Amino acid sequence: MSLYSEDDLGGYFLPDDNNPGAAGSSSASASTSGDPLHTLTSALALPSESTAQQEGLNDAARKFEENPSKLPELVPQLLGLISDGEDSMLRFWTLDMIALAVGRSGLKLDVKLGVAQQCLEALCKLLSSNSISTIKAVIPIFSTIYPLLFRLLATSRPQPEIVEMFNTSKMRILNFALDPNSQPNNVGIRAVAWKFLQKVVLAGTRAAGADPRATTNPNDVNFTMIQPDCALNVNEVEEEGSALLTQLVTHLYSLSDPTLLHPIINTLPILCKSRPLIADALISSMTLWTPSALGAAGRQPMEIRAVEKTMRVVMTHLLRHPPFSNFSARLNEALLRQKQRMEHAFATEASMRRERRKAKTPGKHPMEVSENEAESSEQAQKRARLQVDLGIRPGTGRGKGLEVDVGDLPVESVIEAVMQGLEIVPLELLNGAFENARRAIIEGTPDAIPLLASVLGVGVTKVEPKEEDVDEILNPLDMDLDDDDLLLEGDDEIPQEDEDMPLTFSSFTLPQPEPLDPEDKSYVLSTALQRIWTTGADLSTLPDAQEEVQTDAIKLAVKPKEMWMLLLARLATRVNGENDRERRKAVADFVVEDFVNRSKFASIWLNEEWYTSKVSSSPTDSYTDNLISILTAYLPKIDAKDKTLFAFVSDLPEIPPQLIQLLEDLCQDTDRNLVGFLALRDIVETRPPARQLALETLLGLCTHPERRVRVPAIITTVRKWGPDSPMMPKLVDFALGVLWRLKSGRKEDGNKAEGDEVKIEDEDVTMEDDNLDIPKPVSSKFLPIPFDITSETVQQHVELCFALTKRNQQLLDSIFTLYPSLPSSEIQDALEAQLIPLIQSLGPTEKLLDILRSYRKGTEGLSMRIIGILTQSGSSPALVGVVKSLLDEHEVEGKFVASVVGDLDKAEIEKQLPRIVSLLANPDDKDLVRTAFASMLGKMTPADLMVAIHRDEQSQLKFTIEAIGICFSMTTVFRSDVLANSMSRIADLPTQLPVVFLRTIIQVVTTYKSLIPFVANHILPKLIAKKIWKIKAIWEGFIRLVKLISPASFGSLLQLPKEQLKEVVQKQPSLKNGLKGFVMNKPGGNKQVLAEIFGEEEPAQTQ
Repeated sequence: MSLYSEDDLGGYFLPDDNNPGAAGSSSASASTSGDPLHTLTSALALPSESTAQQEGLNDAARKFEENPSKLPELVPQLLGLISDGEDSMLRFWTLDMIALAVGRSGLKLDVKLGVAQQCLEALCKLLSSNSISTIKAVIPIFSTIYPLLFRLLATSRPQPEIVEMFNTSKMRILNFALDPNSQPNNVGIRAVAWKFLQKVVLAGTRAAGADPRATTNPNDVNFTMIQPDCALNVNEVEEEGSALLTQLVTHLYSLSDPTLLHPIINTLPILCKSRPLIADALISSMTLWTPSALGAAGRQPMEIRAVEKTMRVVMTHLLRHPPFSNFSARLNEALLRQKQRMEHAFATEASMRRERRKAKTPGKHPMEVSENEAESSEQAQKRARLQVDLGIRPGTGRGKGLEVDVGDLPVESVIEAVMQGLEIVPLELLNGAFENARRAIIEGTPDAIPLLASVLGVGVTKVEPKEEDVDEILNPLDMDLDDDDLLLEGDDEIPQEDEDMPLTFSSFTLPQPEPLDPEDKSYVLSTALQRIWTTGADLSTLPDAQEEVQTDAIKLAVKPKEMWMLLLARLATRVNGENDRERRKAVADFVVEDFVNRSKFASIWLNEEWYTSKVSSSPTDSYTDNLISILTAYLPKIDAKDKTLFAFVSDLPEIPPQLIQLLEDLCQDTDRNLVGFLALRDIVETRPPARQLALETLLGLCTHPERRVRVPAIITTVRKWGPDSPMMPKLVDFALGVLWRLKSGRKEDGNKAEGDEVKIEDEDVTMEDDNLDIPKPVSSKFLPIPFDITSETVQQHVELCFALTKRNQQLLDSIFTLYPSLPSSEIQDALEAQLIPLIQSLGPTEKLLDILRSYRKGTEGLSMRIIGILTQSGSSPALVGVVKSLLDEHEVEGKFVASVVGDLDKAEIEKQLPRIVSLLANPDDKDLVRTAFASMLGKMTPADLMVAIHRDEQSQLKFTIEAIGICFSMTTVFRSDVLANSMSRIADLPTQLPVVFLRTIIQVVTTYKSLIPFVANHILPKLIAKKIWKIKAIWEGFIRLVKLISPASFGSLLQLPKEQLKEVVQKQPSLKNGLKGFVMNKPGGNKQVLAEIFGEEEPAQTQ
């Protein structure tokens, strides 16, 4: 976990920091933002699987439909949350968003294909699950992405995993459609699988006039677009399409389930219009189809009619399509046959219905009263009384029109007929009837009381025994002993004579309740709370009241549908009695049982407790005690991604110190501390009375010895509070105070300690001269005492200050001021190790470069290392200027120069070259010099570097020779042509030749024999022209060189003056014979000169 990265804590689904109440807000408040991601985050912060979350997800879905461009980056992040586990609201919402992204949205084709590839693995996993709802939601998505994936596989060769998942998912879905025994066996799954089969058939059949050279519709895929070198085979795809088309027609005739026939029939028009080549066969199948399979399976006439209507709609649609005008005769004939078939089926069904009705009531009309029926029956007497009262004579039950069974008519038709009949009745007659009925009820007449009793729910109507009960004959041998008592009880029938008696209402006095035991009281109270909660929870499904956007009305803290919570809270707080403590404890235990779902009620209840305590003449601690008891029981088991605590704390009327202590303990739990940090930060920002204590607690946690506690605390504070935050001055003072505690750390030894004390005192004087304020050291219960500060505890002291420095670089002055005052080198090294990541994060900022340009005494090594780090990733002009000023004004080490030499220009490199060569005094730095030479080659040629090394007069001869040897070891750079160029340039120098030059030439001709002629013919003459014999150190090398490259050097030797030539021959006698022969063989050789050079007489030469 980095302190200097810009990633915030909390993950994607944590509540929004800018909206502390987001965790408890409804979907209506979340929808105020136009950002769909913000709306989704707010919805996910609501209680899982709740109605409020469903509304929030629906709102987010609407926003994503308006702005689908964010779906491709969101959908892959949600796949990991829905791939495993059971069905959830989030799973089906995510599947809807996938369908939106790859289907209905206006995204580009390549974007849709990318989403399909990212989701393919998760969709295959869901397709293999046992959840019927999930499979039914996934198959339509496969129907949408099948053309996209087919195009990908037909035109390229993607990864084998994609090809395998494509084939596996296709076979599983086709198995659902074609195999009636596939598991899970569900007719809904099979219905949506036929839609997928349609896509496969389209891909496996040839389009009309399909030509691979012609431009085709990009949304229509078929096997003609398959390329030679791709993942699909043309013949296999075509055979598969033909086989599936045959299966489709076969199932059209053989299936007897209307649920499956509807999707099959609905696929036929699309196949006909998209593939005209197979339209003839499909239309013939439709015109010859009959519902014989449905009739044989015993399907209801209503189900058969529904399938017939679907087929009729399909054929009518094709008949109206101009390209199918050739099939008009067949389609019209089929429609005529179907009409006759349906009329005949309807007549048969009506006849059978009449026969069934006659069989139930033989010999009479259903409305006719049988003469054999007992006139003393209950229904007959009621009807007789009603007819007498209203003056209506009994009718025959027979009308003038046809006999119609009203029970067979649709309910809507009956209601409409009744309403039309009432419209004919005069309004005065209706009002009079209503008034008479109302007066009868008020006066309590016997005829009105049964009506009123039925309205009030009083059981005065006789309960007719069921038919099976009447006909049941009990066997005494089969009865149990207890059945005798049951027979004696009988039915609670109202006797006939009681029914005829007038009914009246009488007053009733409720007796006093019996006193309960304490345990019974607790049980009654807990069950009452549970019952009220269960009943009130049903109100949560009600929609929220519409809030006016532009209004000054007071916003209610409790919504109307949550008023029952307020009522329950006030019953628990404002009803005084002997058992107040037990009542409050019962409420607290009730909240703790399910704090996540009951936190809203807990907040309302605690607000009432706080208010009651404030207005009471004798204040109590019930608010604090109940709050702490709830959180003490809940916090140990809180979830790491809990969103309830954040909203709960924000709704509290007062923050007691005990709550701050509980949150501090929670923050020290490394598995769940993020919840506590967010709650503490919210208290600091929004609760001024508790800000001081909460801020001190949060700052103390920023120095915790456990880094998994310390870093989240620092990120929580530093990332949120900017420079203008009112907490920033306190935060900076605390961070500097913790940092400067390092000055009092443990020293290395006594003698050095004394020196350090003198150094610190001198530094203090310097700081006083510079008018720098020394921060006052602060204390924290997590920090060690000053004497125990060691290199291991440095990180604990500096991380907060360094994190602040990323945003307030003025703190760099304090860091560099403190560094030379640290008591030991171990502490300095530890601070330097922690400072490097900060420097890498900052880069070469203006403030840092100003400090490096004029670094303090004692920070040389630190400054040089920082510059080396800054130059590793390239140097800006400002950084190069700082480096040049340091090289000019300070005596810097060669290692520092070697680290930055690649950023200097050619003139500056030649100037700093002696410092780099001087590093060869340490054999371990040889590779550093080699690296420096390689970095120089970006600003100068290899020949320039070789010449600059030879011209270096400040370095020791030993180190110069070793530097030249390093160049020779870089054979890929210092080739023979480069060396020849450099030797020629050195020989042409206007100044005195370098001492090591002849040694370099000897090394060149030893390494590259091909350069011997070049040296003999070009380099030696230039050396002779410079009168090399006058420089004794070089002259000796010259003599060794001419002997090494002889006889190629004889021509140049003859250019020497006689005395120097004679000296060469004297010091190298082996050259004498070869040189003599060279002179004698030359045309016009001067024997007299030869005698003078070699010291021989003329006669001796003639012998």
